[in-house]
Amino acid sequence: MGAFGELFGFDGRITRLGFLWRLIVSVVGVSVLTGAGVAALIFLIGPQSLYGAPDSWMRWLIIGLALLSLWISVALASRRLRDMGLEPVYIIPLYAALWVVDTVLLQPLSLLQPQTYGALEDGWSALQLLTLIPLLFWPSRAKAEPPRPVYEPAQPTAYLNWRDGG
Repeated sequence: MGAFGELFGFDGRITRLGFLWRLIVSVVGVSVLTGAGVAALIFLIGPQSLYGAPDSWMRWLIIGLALLSLWISVALASRRLRDMGLEPVYIIPLYAALWVVDTVLLQPLSLLQPQTYGALEDGWSALQLLTLIPLLFWPSRAKAEPPRPVYEPAQPTAYLNWRDGG
């Protein structure tokens, strides 16, 4: 698997240490891309769109980088879940559904009535951070493959006796 496959691929398994390093590399990489993109847009567009470029470029940059980081995180989490012995096909859609419910329902309600729904929103945010703990510390269920048996004939024949030069 190449360098792009290590971050963007869904196949295979990933160990705890591999998950941690790839997560750190992806966070640093997306942060560097965000900084470079924002600096380039500020340089090109200027502070209040002085050069006639639309302000929506910044929005598209942020949306693109958010989708990139979402893809990387789902790919890494699915590989780590598979290594833990769980099937990501059942877990990731449930997590995505809860995330959509939070975005569509819980966040607007917590903005309108923070006394009632603020604690629930904070609980969901804490739960999202706590999902990293099992991904980082859950032991791997991958078993080492037993060594393959080597065929050794009990009595070499004259036809197969190539070791003795005959």
